[in-house]
Amino acid sequence: MGAAHLQPPPPAKRRLWVIFGVLAALFAIAAVVAGLFWSRDAVTPAATEAARPTPSATAPPSTVTPTPTPGSSAAPGTPRPASCNDLYSPEMVAAFGRMVLNPAWLDDPELDMKIGEDDPVQQAVIEANDSLLCQWAMPEGPSGAGVSTTVVWVDAEDSATIQAHLADRGDSCFEQQGGLRCTSESSNEEGYFGESHFLRDGIWVATEYSNAGPEGYTLDIVNHLWPPMAPGD
Repeated sequence: MGAAHLQPPPPAKRRLWVIFGVLAALFAIAAVVAGLFWSRDAVTPAATEAARPTPSATAPPSTVTPTPTPGSSAAPGTPRPASCNDLYSPEMVAAFGRMVLNPAWLDDPELDMKIGEDDPVQQAVIEANDSLLCQWAMPEGPSGAGVSTTVVWVDAEDSATIQAHLADRGDSCFEQQGGLRCTSESSNEEGYFGESHFLRDGIWVATEYSNAGPEGYTLDIVNHLWPPMAPGD
């Protein structure tokens, strides 16, 4: 008998084998490519730890400078009244008659009765430092009369700035009760108006008035900030 001959598969099966062979080859290629990418991109935990920088035991301390907060650099111990009520004697309060301290209607931002509103130099110093605003006016609303005082805590540089500014604009300045007093006053058909300033030991008392202001107003504030010593003290 001769050697047996294998019969070739029918055409349909031949096509299936070709398809299977192509698919197998594609899967093999995909596995190789995936293996290349995996080996290149995969990171083991050990490799991650090794890649992290090790903190140096001798690393310099942080040099970040804290942002300073706005406020006064006046010397410690400088008088600081807790409220406007601590600035005036009962006699001064009575001298204002019907006027009241800080009426609610003065909170209107459109009003410009605050000292320094029309003076950039004064305004800059006030805004850069701690301050206390105290205003006297009629309780029912604007009347053309009032007194506005801002107590400002200043350092030596800001104090010198204000003193020079008041002198340059022509205020009358003189020594009074251990500090520097500067005043200016004018009048027109609507009445009189002016300013009074007192600087001493890290405090600037800035007052603007119009058709109001009892006699001795500024000195009453000064005596409450720096009470006069009793005889024998």
